Amino acid sequence: MSSVTLLSPAKINLTLEILGVRADRYHEIRSILQPIDLFDEVSIEVQEGEGIELDSSGITIPLGKENLACRAAELFLEESGLKLKIKIFIKKQIPLGAGLGGGSSNAAAVLVALNRITKALAERELLTIAPKIGADVPFFIRSQTAIMEGVGEKITGLKDFPTFHYVILCPNIHTSTELVYKKWDELNSTNRSKNESMEKDIKQFSNRNFDPPLQNDLEKAAMSLHPEIKSYKQILTSLGLKSALMTGSGSAVYAVFRSQEEAYEIYEYLNTSPTFKVFLASGIKGWHRLI
Repeated sequence: MSSVTLLSPAKINLTLEILGVRADRYHEIRSILQPIDLFDEVSIEVQEGEGIELDSSGITIPLGKENLACRAAELFLEESGLKLKIKIFIKKQIPLGAGLGGGSSNAAAVLVALNRITKALAERELLTIAPKIGADVPFFIRSQTAIMEGVGEKITGLKDFPTFHYVILCPNIHTSTELVYKKWDELNSTNRSKNESMEKDIKQFSNRNFDPPLQNDLEKAAMSLHPEIKSYKQILTSLGLKSALMTGSGSAVYAVFRSQEEAYEIYEYLNTSPTFKVFLASGIKGWHRLI
């Protein structure tokens, strides 16, 4: 096998806590993430020779070394000791700068695909090198609902966690994760102690009453930089949707539903808007699917 195509999922942050800033200036976080069936398509081809080539279609993306997919390929070759020519092609659908994790997911797909082709590394080695690319990349190696802690390096799978349905609004705003965290630093001068456990929150997500304890500590900072994000969240809350939140460092906001029918009804109502993109998505369980 010298080529693999994977569906590379987006993610939703159901919770995102900033617990403080470490001595190395990285932020200590804790988050419940769920992968969703909004996909990019990542194709990897391996040939004899050396070098990394990246091309794409759909949403325009950087094609140089600043792209996380290229960085993932470089790191894989470095860690495995292999010399290969790698061609990467990404059909891009997940919006950029939206907090949906598309770039990190693409990077993880590259690691997984290259390992399926070469069988050079164990999964634990992929999980070890993934944080060097980006905080969300380790989560996407398995693409299962999980608690992510530290700077992304600690992943705890939530096997029995429910999958939800989402209506996602993506305004035409590209947020900078770095700037959002800097704004958070300005707004928060002291570290705070984390709760003893997440068991209570996890149980509440499974409650029959469906009152999910959504939380995103970056929301205020992102809205301070981009007040429009608050306006888009208000579009959802104005429809009587209490379970609405920004994902990641923004700019996308979402409403979460237990019922696919209810989610579809809201999606149909909002889908005619000319000012923002609307996606209907559902949580998924499992590895990147092979096409």
